[in-house]
Amino acid sequence: MSDPTTPDPAPEAPGPTTVPAGTATVPAGTAVEPTAVAGEPTVESAAEPLVTVVIVNWNGAHLLPACLDGLAKQVTGFAFETWVVDNASADSSRALLAERYPWVQVVPSETNLGFAGGNNLALRAVTTPYAALLNNDAVPEPDWLANLLAPFDAPGGDRLGAVTGKVVFLPRFLRLRLSTPTFTPGPHDPRQLGVRVSSVTVDGRETLREVLWEKLTFGAEGGPDAPFFWTRGDGELCVPVPEGGPVTLGFTWAGQAAKPVTLSWDGGSVTLDAGAEPSTVEFTVPGDVARVDVINNVGGIVLRDGYGADRGYQQIDTGQFTRPEEVFTACGNGMAIRTRLGHELGWFDDDFFLYYEDTDLSWRIRARGYTIRYIPDAVLRHVHSASSVEWSPLFVFHTDRNRLLMLTKDASARIAVAAVARYPLTTTSIALRTLRQAWTARSLPPLRPTWLRLTVIASYLRLLPAMLARRRAISRTASTRRHELENWLVRR
Repeated sequence: MSDPTTPDPAPEAPGPTTVPAGTATVPAGTAVEPTAVAGEPTVESAAEPLVTVVIVNWNGAHLLPACLDGLAKQVTGFAFETWVVDNASADSSRALLAERYPWVQVVPSETNLGFAGGNNLALRAVTTPYAALLNNDAVPEPDWLANLLAPFDAPGGDRLGAVTGKVVFLPRFLRLRLSTPTFTPGPHDPRQLGVRVSSVTVDGRETLREVLWEKLTFGAEGGPDAPFFWTRGDGELCVPVPEGGPVTLGFTWAGQAAKPVTLSWDGGSVTLDAGAEPSTVEFTVPGDVARVDVINNVGGIVLRDGYGADRGYQQIDTGQFTRPEEVFTACGNGMAIRTRLGHELGWFDDDFFLYYEDTDLSWRIRARGYTIRYIPDAVLRHVHSASSVEWSPLFVFHTDRNRLLMLTKDASARIAVAAVARYPLTTTSIALRTLRQAWTARSLPPLRPTWLRLTVIASYLRLLPAMLARRRAISRTASTRRHELENWLVRR
C-alpha cells in the first residue's frame, strides 16, 4: 500500500464510463430529504449517477490509497459517486483526501460515530437509486461495482433489497497443518492443548495477527498487547506470504513439556522441538509451494442460538461459491442496497456503533419481504480487522451486546429470551470458574473478562426500552413473520 506521508502522483478520477462526485464537502449532519423513486433507472440506462459508494474512515490514511485507487479503476456502464465519511480521524486522512483524491466527496464528522453511525451520516443524504458500502481496508476488483448492481436488473430483481459479493482476504496464504501431542491443563479446563504460540514471522516480519487460526486454535488469549494462541493437537493454519519465492517462517512457542511439533505443507514437512519455556524455531518453505486465496465472507448466516457468522469464513477458495444464490444476510463490507428501501428502514441502527449492524439491517430488509442475493463475481480483497482487533475489549463488548440487541429487535420471543437469559448465567459460570482456578493456583483471579461481560449486561439493559420500541415498529411494517424468517437459521 502507498505511504501517505510520501504522496504518489494523484490518481486520475474514474474513467469515462464513471462520473466522480466532484470536490464538494458535505457538512456533518447535513440531511437531504429522500425522494420517492418511481420506476428506478436501470443499471444500463442511467445517465445521472446510479449509485453512491460510501466509505467510512477512521485513522485510515495508510489504507485509503489502495481502496480509492481500486475505485478509480472501476469499469462500469453507469456513473457513480464516491463519498468518504471521516470519523474524526487524528491522522492525515483528510489532507490525503484533499491532495490526492479531489474527486471524492468528504463527509466529516467531529466525533467517531462508528461503522453504523458513520455510514448513516452519509446514507441519510444519499439520493442516487442505490447505495454501496465499502470498507476503507478493502480493495475492489475492477468489475466489482458493475457486477454488484447487475442483479437489480435481472429477472426477479424488483423484490431484491440488497446484494452482497465475495470478500477474500487481501494477501495470499501458505496452507500449513500442525500436529503435536496434547495435554489437559486441569479439572476446570478440559481443553486438549498442543503448544502456545506467541509469535509468527515471515522473512523476519511479525504476522501473528494476520495468521488465520480458525481451524487450529481456541482463540486469542492474553489481551491485545501480548496475544497468544493455544493450538489443538491437529489442525490447519494459513500464513500470509509473498506471492513467489522461498519464505522463512519463524514460530515462538512453548508446551507444558518438551514435545515434537510437525508442520506440513503440500509436498513437504518439518518436525521441530517445543519446550516448557518459549523458544523460537525457523524453517524455510520452497518457493514453488502453492499460494491460496482464503474466503472472508460470501454472505452471512445466523445460527439457531442467535450468533451471526460469515458464510465460508476461512475456507480455502476452491471455487465452491461460484453460483449466485439467495442468502440470509449481507456483509456491510461490499453490499449494495436500494436507497428508497434504506430510507424506509432508517438504515443502520446508530446504537450498534459497530458489529452486527449489517445482520440487523438484513433481518429488517427480509421482514419487509425483500430478498438478499450473493454474487460471486463482485469481488473485494479485505485486510481483516484492520480497524479493530478481534480479541480486543472493543470487539468483545460490541459483538456480545449487539447480538443481544439484534435478537431483541428481530428474532422471535423464544430465541431472544433464551439468548438474553443465557448471557448472565454464562457470565456467572465464567466468574466462578475463574475464582476456582485462582484458588487452586493461589493467585489473584483475572477480573477483566467478567467485568467486561457485566458492562455488556448494563449497556444492554440501558438500551432495552428503545430496542423493544423498535421491535414493535418492525412488527407493524413487516410483511414476513419472524417465525418464517427463522427458517433460514442454521444449526451448529
